[in-house]
Amino acid sequence: MAHVRLFSGLALVVVLALTAASPATKARAAAQETVALAAGSTISLATPSFLQVGKRYAFTWPGGGPPQTFAVKQIRPDGWILVEVAEENVDPAYVPLGSVPSRWLNVAIATSIQEMRPLLY
Repeated sequence: MAHVRLFSGLALVVVLALTAASPATKARAAAQETVALAAGSTISLATPSFLQVGKRYAFTWPGGGPPQTFAVKQIRPDGWILVEVAEENVDPAYVPLGSVPSRWLNVAIATSIQEMRPLLY
């Protein structure tokens, strides 16, 4: 019984190796690597499903640097969210007194998203 299992496993490895080495497989793989978009096409990555309006998150971006904290105000399904900008991310010289700036972020490209504790007022 053990010889049959070993032989069938070995036969499977040989078949897979021959399939991977065949010219038709290589041509098919090469064709799959090429992507072309029609003029005016749009590609978007989905917004992570765990994000919730009203909660605060710390986002880390591909360029590096410390995480930036934002409170989510609105969520779109295409990766964009509207956020309130936290004080640590704002230069007070450019913000009118008493206002809270907001901006749109594409969170689909964030490298890390961490939920933060709610602010205590």
